[in-house]
Amino acid sequence: MNNDHPVFRSLTVIEERIREKLTVESLADSIHFSKYHYQRMFRELVGDSVMRYVARRRMALAAKELAQGGASVLAVALQYGYDSHEGFIRAFRAYMGVTPTEYRRYHLSIASPVMQKERCAMLYSKVTDEMLRELNGLIVRARETAAFTRKRGEAISADLPAYTRLWEFIADRTDAMAVQLTQTLERITRIAQQPDAISARFILIKAIEDAVFWSDITAFQARLTVSRAKPEHRELFDPICAACGQLAQEAHEKSGKLAGLFGELSALIFHDMRENAQTRIEQTAKAGQEAVAELSAEKEGAYAHSAEALKTVVDSLCAVPLESISVGSLEDALLQLDIIAFAADVDALRVSPAGEAFEKIAKFREQLCETMAFFQALSGDLAQALVQPPKSAVVERMEDKACKDMAFQGNILLFYLKGELQKLNGCLCEEQKTALEAVCGRLANAAAYADRAADRDEVKKKLQAVYEDILAEARKLGEYGEPLRCIAKEIEGMVAH
Repeated sequence: MNNDHPVFRSLTVIEERIREKLTVESLADSIHFSKYHYQRMFRELVGDSVMRYVARRRMALAAKELAQGGASVLAVALQYGYDSHEGFIRAFRAYMGVTPTEYRRYHLSIASPVMQKERCAMLYSKVTDEMLRELNGLIVRARETAAFTRKRGEAISADLPAYTRLWEFIADRTDAMAVQLTQTLERITRIAQQPDAISARFILIKAIEDAVFWSDITAFQARLTVSRAKPEHRELFDPICAACGQLAQEAHEKSGKLAGLFGELSALIFHDMRENAQTRIEQTAKAGQEAVAELSAEKEGAYAHSAEALKTVVDSLCAVPLESISVGSLEDALLQLDIIAFAADVDALRVSPAGEAFEKIAKFREQLCETMAFFQALSGDLAQALVQPPKSAVVERMEDKACKDMAFQGNILLFYLKGELQKLNGCLCEEQKTALEAVCGRLANAAAYADRAADRDEVKKKLQAVYEDILAEARKLGEYGEPLRCIAKEIEGMVAH
């Protein structure tokens, strides 16, 4: 990147006058460009429009002011050119994924988009910024849910002390989810600066999925425990259960968006890597062709056999498609080149030295070494991207995982259903006990089928039948059947998902 380019000098002007009313015209005038030429060059070099870049910088600085405290949200809004409190809140949320007040309260747990100057990094950061917004919103929702659970739990603990530890546990678990998500933010932020970090995308996706899983389990555990309470007490607990349920729902929605964004970012980065790899191979081949031409031009064909051998190396490099090139094949080419160069050096002892030709061979070797180093730096995942687009890998993983997830969830609900059967043991007649044990068997069979099958529709049919069986048994138990209805509702959610 040439920092002396007028467009990059205009970035300094933006920083110096960021609190003033800036226009494309005034910025173009500051570097003596026409408005049209400046806009075109700015987007080409920076990867963003002029005024969007200005807006992002203002938001980044406004976020810093909010984190430091002191000034009111309105004062910060006016300081950075916003005429209304509402307009600033909308713009800030679109940029950060949370409101200014939420950012001020939780800025240590969430991340701010990182401004880039390199065009490719800017393109990557547009996607990573969206990922940060989604995660920021989810982290704040988790923190707010934990705070609400503690506050509500304390308010009713005097009358119902037996549930105090439950709400503390759920609040702690929800805070732990927020911490887990916060730990993924830094790694996602780094991807814009270090595109090869995209190879860890499945690790990051799993971390997000784990957080979603625990939000589900936490919400379900709260509902199941409350379902055992007296009807008049359930009403007191319903707001907490609702908050936990909303968090779980939002976590699911954002997890799906984030998986899609990972696929989009992977496609961008791997596309660039393919182009980079192709360019390096072409540059290496060109350097080799120049060396062949120079060696062939030597008087009296003194190096004809070396030129012929060198041409074979270059031709093989050109003939192999990109997806078939490996570190091993490049090492072989380098070894052959070294043998040819060594033989040429020996021949130069008895005939006139081929100075220019030898310089071209050295240049070819240097280019080949750089290309080999590029391929060596690729992880197995990144190297695979030269063969197939990465987005399909994300999609295939999600499709393969769908039935496995249903099997896993089915086994978890089977665990809870068996637990309720044990708790209800004293209230059940032999017929009811036998019927519920049979339902447990059908749920176990459905989970086992999901674990080995890829037909989601058939899995859902089996789970739907189990759902209806559990509801039927719950009706027979009357008030004691409320926990069974709670489990049945979870199965209904699996079928509907």
